[in-house]
Order: sequence, then structure tokens, then C-alpha cells
Amino acid sequence: MKTSVLLDHEPVADGGFLVRALLSIEGNPRSDEDRTPLNLSLVLDRSGSMWGEPLIAAREAAIRIIQRLAPEDTVSVVAYDDVVEVVAPPATGAEQNDLTQRIRDIGPGGSTNLSGGWLRGRDLVAENQREGAVNRVILLTDGQANVGMTEPGQLVGLCRSGAGTGISTTTVGFGAHFDEDLLKSMADAGQGGTYYIEEADQAAGIFAEELDGLMSLAAQNVRVAIGPGADAGFVQVHHQYPNHSEGDVLTLEVGDLYAREPRRIVMEFLLPPKAKAGIDYQVAMVTVTAHVLMDDGGVELQTVKLPIMLSPVEGGIVQPEVRREVLLVAAARAREEAMEARERGDWTGASQSLRDVVAYARSTGLEDPAVMEEIGDLEASAELFDQQTVSEADEKYMKQRVYSSDRSRRESIQRYRRGE
Repeated sequence: MKTSVLLDHEPVADGGFLVRALLSIEGNPRSDEDRTPLNLSLVLDRSGSMWGEPLIAAREAAIRIIQRLAPEDTVSVVAYDDVVEVVAPPATGAEQNDLTQRIRDIGPGGSTNLSGGWLRGRDLVAENQREGAVNRVILLTDGQANVGMTEPGQLVGLCRSGAGTGISTTTVGFGAHFDEDLLKSMADAGQGGTYYIEEADQAAGIFAEELDGLMSLAAQNVRVAIGPGADAGFVQVHHQYPNHSEGDVLTLEVGDLYAREPRRIVMEFLLPPKAKAGIDYQVAMVTVTAHVLMDDGGVELQTVKLPIMLSPVEGGIVQPEVRREVLLVAAARAREEAMEARERGDWTGASQSLRDVVAYARSTGLEDPAVMEEIGDLEASAELFDQQTVSEADEKYMKQRVYSSDRSRRESIQRYRRGE
């Protein structure tokens, strides 16, 4: 595990400095021979609300996952409506030659016992659970639970309890009516990711990246504790991870770390008016802890302490990489503001929130691909608000973009773009 901090700063009106710190956490690359073994359970919702295109897309997604697994990986498949059925018990590829056909044979049913399906998948993962492997339930659903445990808090609690025993949860939502807030909360509690699949042909791209990431697992249970230094005040963290505070220390639950997907966190601090250029100041103490996968297959608890010091200069220093991260998260906040404005009936205000960030992005002069794609996506979304044609699918797309930005995940914009 590698950690680094990049700083920029600028003077503020009271004579002090606003300090931005970009923390990067990178996993050590793993060779193909060292790929992380997978122990997965695919839990597929076949309830009546999944009838039609959502169920077709869910079956295709499950098949795509199966096709990308290595022969030595373990996988099980559960299908549920009001009844939970084990379509395939845990086994490796050599024992599952007809698995894709069994998945294709899954047809629509009745009510939605989401908790029962998840619990059965967890139990199947637990049968083959081992240290150093990815032990995960992948829940493919619209999240419309109406049998068994139906309260969101109960379902989130299940995923949290699973994560506590080393079994994580990824959620995948299908169709225009899935409950994205519930699935996001379940994934956060389960230390996994959440995705949105609108059409069946999107499954290939999504799970190519998901499984490539899982196989490059570098560390688990990554936590970042942020405490202000003696000379600075803590302002905010731009990225939004699950977190809790103890005194003046904020702890972020970052979750798993993959060699293919570094984690980034932007923090802001204020140096007071007395701060002078050329003098070293204690800005913060950042502590990163994680269970790191070792080359011999073992797991080691590691702690890295990163004291953040700054000697400001007159006029400040701009770091483009820091400003890019700030911009990408600002785009997420603009999308949230636009959706809130739309709920109030303020279509003009919704569009303006997005266009304001576009203007800000252009003013920075940053022209790397991520920023340019973000600008194009914001402009396309602003046009939908101008025309008052934002659909449920568009809203879910924007919420997925917010989630990805808040977790510093780099996903292809085209992946979720409707109609592509």
C-alpha cells in the first residue's frame, strides 16, 4: 500500500490560507499469478417487479460475471421471489458446465424476499470463505422488498453484519424503478460498490471492470482518520465516504482498495490570519489503516501516519491534480442541487446549477480527458433540464455519477448514458 499527499493553498480574505490536501492511497500491483481468488454468490431477483427487460438484463449480467471467472474461482447462484432457490451451489468452473443455461432458465415469479435471497447468498459464501480471497455477495435486484425484512434499516444492517464477518456486498440495480438509495446504503454498509444497469448490453462493460478490480484486491477495511494540526482548523472533506467523528477526528470508512483503482480524498483546512509565508505550520495528522494482502497470501494490518506540514508562499500554489479532484466532486454536488431544484419545480435553477460548474470547469483551464468528459456530460444533462425532459432513468444515471465521484471511482460516462 502506497500513500501520498499533494498540497495546494491560496490566501483568503482574512489574511490566512485555505489549504487543500489530496490524499492518494494506491494498492501494490499484482501479477496474474498473484490474482486474488474469488468466492462469490450471485443473488438474482426474479420477482414480478423484475418482469421483462430488468430480468433479462439481470440474467445477462450474471452470465457475464460467470464468463469472466477463472476456473479456480468459486461461485454460487441464488434466485428469489417470495421463495429462495439455490440455482447452483458453490463450485468451481469445472463443476458448472451448464451454469449459464441454468441462469437463462430463471423466469419471473411473485413477491420480493430480498433479505431471504441475500441471507442465502451470504451463507453460501461463508461455506468457502477464506482469508485473502474476495468473499462477496453480488445482489442483482430492483430493491423493491415486500416480503421478509422490508425496512431499509434492517436490510442495511444485514450487509453491515456480513462485512463484519468478512463477507462484502455489491449491489446492482435494474430498471427505471429500482430503489437506488437503498442499494447505495446496502453497498456502503457491505463495503462493496453499487451500479446501475439500464439495458442488458451494458452488463459486459460494468462487470469487466468490477471483476478486474476484484482480482486486483490489494487491501481491505481501509480507514482514514483526519485530525487538524495545532496550527489549522478543519474545514471539510470533499469526497463522501461513510464516516464517524470522535472529538475533532473524522474517520472515513474507505472499504476495499484495488491495485487498478486508487482511492483519493480531498480535504480542506484553514491557516489563521497570523500565518506567514516561509514558516512551517502543522496542518493535520492523517492516519491510514488497512488489512493489506501480502505476496505470500497472508494479510497484515498496516498503519501509516502522515503528518501534513505546509510552509505557505505569497499568493499560494495551484496544483492541477488537486483542483481536478475538487472540480469532479463539485460536479457531483451540482447534480444533487439540480435534482433537488427539479423536485421543487425549479427547472431553470436546476439547469443553472450544472451550467455554473461547467463555467467554473472551463475557467480552470484544465483540459485532461476526465474534465472534458465531465463538462460534456454536465452540458447534456443541463439540456434535459432546459427541455424539462428528465426521466427516472436520467435521474438514476445522475445519482450513479454522484456516487462514483464521491468515492473517487473512475467509470466510463458512456457506460450509463441512456441509449448508447
